[in-house]
Amino acid sequence: MELTKEILGLRSYLFSISYNMLGMVEEAEDVVQDVFEKWISASEVHDAKAYLARIAVNQSINRLNDLRKSRENYIGMWLPEPYITLEPEPVPTLEYGMLFLLERLNPNERAVFILRESFTEEYTSIADITGLTAENCRQLLHRAHEKLGRSKPLQVDAEKQRKFTEAFLAALHGQDRSELDSLLRSDIELFSDGGGKRAAALKALFGLEKVLKFLIGVTQLQEVQQHQFEYRSAFVNGRPAAIIFNQTTGELDSMQYVELEGREITRLLFVRNPDKLRIRGKY
Repeated sequence: MELTKEILGLRSYLFSISYNMLGMVEEAEDVVQDVFEKWISASEVHDAKAYLARIAVNQSINRLNDLRKSRENYIGMWLPEPYITLEPEPVPTLEYGMLFLLERLNPNERAVFILRESFTEEYTSIADITGLTAENCRQLLHRAHEKLGRSKPLQVDAEKQRKFTEAFLAALHGQDRSELDSLLRSDIELFSDGGGKRAAALKALFGLEKVLKFLIGVTQLQEVQQHQFEYRSAFVNGRPAAIIFNQTTGELDSMQYVELEGREITRLLFVRNPDKLRIRGKY
């Protein structure tokens, strides 16, 4: 089969499925490449989009199973690789907070959730793509929602998210305990990923006192006190966030993402693993 303009036009769709399944950009790109290679060797296909999506889902599930052991041996917490851009361009992915929560789901639940919630596919289409029955897909989606529970991030206005991100960073940089108290909810959660390559909290932190103790401790590190780090606005998975550069080395040091509910920050996500930090252009 030929890679026609129509088939190549599905690249963003296939990448979105693969990236949302895997939480890894280059792995998702490899899956898309494999999908197109399988298309070239295919013979009769009645529904190209469903056929390609089926391969993308199956390849992603296989890859997740292959990656399971390495993630079990991962140093500290494993967070998805953020899709970082400098402009608010639309990118083919779920919001980062939701991508983080999808780690709670098994591969089949994750596939059904993505196809239903991201692409509003009908259950018959999801069944065709996944090889499951439509009823089984309904059950898997229900189970996925139960696992996500009330932790599911609420959709927040982008400008509001940007302002709270900047307010949090300003309060943190100024070690303004009073302002941090007002910004962070009492049951705030903090997750950070250094991958054993950069310092990060090895376990999740829950509650205002523990989170503030960790954050204030970070601001008192010598390199922070010497103003070696610079905060810049960015977008992660299409939403406002911040990236932090080491001014001494010029390297991108970390990504910081806040989740909001009302006028309080409910969850903080930090990625410091250098393997997961790359600024990307238009997809």
